[in-house]
Amino acid sequence: MRDVKYRVETLCLYDYRGVEEHLRAMAARGWWLERAGNRIWKYRRAEPEEVRYAVTYSVEASQFNPEPTEGQQSLEELCAAAGWRKVDDWFQMQIFCTRDPHAVSLETDEGLRLEGIHRAMRKNFLPGNAVALLLSLLMGGAFVGTLFVKPFRVFERNSSLFSGVLFVLAAALLVYTLWHYYHWRRRSLRSVAEGGGCVPLGRGYRLVSRVGMAALLALCAIYLALELMTSGRGYALLFLVYMALLFVMVFLVRGTTVLLKRRGVSKWRNIAGTLAVDVLLAFAMVGVLSWGIIRFGWFLGGSGERYTYDHTEWDLYPREDVPLTLSELTGELYEHVSREWRGEGSFFLPRWQYWEHVLREDGGEKERTGLSYTIWQPRMEWLSEALVRDLLEDDRPAGLPGLRRQYVAEDPVPWGAEAVYRRWLNGKPTENWLLCFPGRVASLSMDRTPTAEQMRLAGERLGAEV
Repeated sequence: MRDVKYRVETLCLYDYRGVEEHLRAMAARGWWLERAGNRIWKYRRAEPEEVRYAVTYSVEASQFNPEPTEGQQSLEELCAAAGWRKVDDWFQMQIFCTRDPHAVSLETDEGLRLEGIHRAMRKNFLPGNAVALLLSLLMGGAFVGTLFVKPFRVFERNSSLFSGVLFVLAAALLVYTLWHYYHWRRRSLRSVAEGGGCVPLGRGYRLVSRVGMAALLALCAIYLALELMTSGRGYALLFLVYMALLFVMVFLVRGTTVLLKRRGVSKWRNIAGTLAVDVLLAFAMVGVLSWGIIRFGWFLGGSGERYTYDHTEWDLYPREDVPLTLSELTGELYEHVSREWRGEGSFFLPRWQYWEHVLREDGGEKERTGLSYTIWQPRMEWLSEALVRDLLEDDRPAGLPGLRRQYVAEDPVPWGAEAVYRRWLNGKPTENWLLCFPGRVASLSMDRTPTAEQMRLAGERLGAEV
């Protein structure tokens, strides 16, 4: 039987009644609070007992203080004299308990209690939530604006949809959180002015917090499912590794604060040390993720074994099960071939990219040539139209005002497509095309202009389902 239990609590800092009642009920079931964390609280098994809990606030309290301040020590001594034992603190909230059913209450003036709560809230709860709300509104607003102006950019990746919805959800929850506190404070001020006490919070806040946490877990599960349902499995792996590293990072940062506190390091040195560890771990996490992407090729596919020739790596066994290769277009077999591909995009807009480079030697002469293409498969007609419109409108070189680049419509019949656009640069055609098929859009880049037969073959292969 376990003697320790960890629970995710949805209590809020100013809900002193909720904290007192929750801890009393836990003790009655045989679980006594041992440590109150940000969200995860630790309980230890004991004999079930009727215990009274009381909460008060100390604006001097800080998780970085090496020991209680003079004000906290005085408070603990006064409470001990009245029969109350200090259990733990949760930010500025000081939690006490007693077995004496007749012990005097710690707070007798509701006006002072309300003022103490507000001072504690202004120290960390309100500024932190205000900054988080500003960031969420900026990111969520950008997401909503992009959704209406350039929806292709939103549906281009599952991660774009996931993060956008996440910021909108966070903004809504933070708006509710701040509104809820000020609404409660306004009602409590009115009640205290009329001779009453702070009004009870009710169960609304905890219910919304639980719904928000459930929605976050559901979003994560949906995101992983969408990545696994598309060809971008590397993003699912990246997300899982990122979340695991983030959990370890939070654990180590929190452990650093606790360790420095136990060693008696001053408050500001503790803050500086914790911040330094946080920054170092953030860089380390980015490094580990980058190493994993490069070392294990989470996003880029290849043919496995390679060899080096003419200062270039070539595939020992080139993959053949791809939509279109240079050998198929030209009818030639090349001595050296290198192919890479990447499956990504989103569930609503899968995308498949392919690159091929070949080397042909003829009488001592070496000729290199290449082929690349991208295939999109929009699952909705309006998304296909938005994709084509965005690709045509955004084909402009950034930061190069003297460079004129545009797509010009061409006859789609040789390609067997619905519409074909060729890219022109400074008034001259290039070897880049945008091909539109029913339910598919493809961009194709070559080193030379294809023949009519090559156009037909390319359209046939790129327009078929991947």
